[in-house]
Amino acid sequence: MPEALAEAVTAIIGAYEDQDTPEARCAKDADKIECMIQGIEYRAQGYADAQRWIDNSLGRVQTASGKAIAESLLNTGTLDWLREALGEKP
Repeated sequence: MPEALAEAVTAIIGAYEDQDTPEARCAKDADKIECMIQGIEYRAQGYADAQRWIDNSLGRVQTASGKAIAESLLNTGTLDWLREALGEKP
């Protein structure tokens, strides 16, 4: 990898890990929320041990907006978005 590109990638990763900016905190929350969604999907498929994965991911969400999104996901069925898009009644 060219040195300039390596430096840019290293700086971006460092900013993400340092969590010094709102963008970095948002990106970290998005990562944890995505992991939580995977856990919710696995739980819906019958994997009872997925609850620990969900709880762990939820506990690592830091921002108020991230927590609100995560809580909303916990109260939404895994296919509710599809049913709504198709105009189906719940």
